[in-house]
Amino acid sequence: MNELISLNDVVINREYIIDKVLVDDKRFYNLGIIENSKIKALYKSPFGNPTAFFVKGSIVAIRNDDAKLIIVRRY
Repeated sequence: MNELISLNDVVINREYIIDKVLVDDKRFYNLGIIENSKIKALYKSPFGNPTAFFVKGSIVAIRNDDAKLIIVRRY
């Protein structure tokens, strides 16, 4: 069974499946960050915040504080 981790702790260039979004925020839904979606960390900014992710055909930047509220498992 795949371990659940926060999106903040993922490995760059590895794919994950979103398990839960622990905040009720339409921003995430509008970006395609919903349960059972694939997401891949592309790179961190030079200072480590935010991180760029590939999800639903788009690249989105998510701040670390928000990434902590998104739970994923390895794809």
